[in-house]
Amino acid sequence: MNKLITFILFCFVLIQCNTSETKNNAAITIEEKKIAKDLIQGAFDDLWAAADSTKILDYHTKDFIILEQGEIWDNNRIKQFMRSKLAREKQYKRINKMDYISIEKYGKSMQIAYWNDADFYDQDSLAFQAKWLESAVAIKAEEGWRLKMMHSSRVNK
Repeated sequence: MNKLITFILFCFVLIQCNTSETKNNAAITIEEKKIAKDLIQGAFDDLWAAADSTKILDYHTKDFIILEQGEIWDNNRIKQFMRSKLAREKQYKRINKMDYISIEKYGKSMQIAYWNDADFYDQDSLAFQAKWLESAVAIKAEEGWRLKMMHSSRVNK
């Protein structure tokens, strides 16, 4: 009888664990995956490539941070980076290509992992390339989906 009760309790705990995992890891729709991809691509095109600081809050929450190569950057630090980029004499055209590893939804947040390959052009000639392994957390805000946090690690090609 003790073994039967133990077995029933074990099954109950197992079912509870699976049920709570399903509640936390909500099914993600094709539309939500597109939103996540558009959010990442748009942020890189408008913010990192074009250095348009007026669009930061179109992509980031007010308290956004990125863990960038061992440094913590917030929106103000990103604006400083943009100013210094625009002040450089030589301007490279940056084109980012993302290869998504995973996009998962957890309630009102999404976790996105991807490879970022960037080509940097001087006029029409490829000047150099860079590659990063990155992740992001997006949250559903009043304004729509916004990036709350990112992590970026440069990878040697």
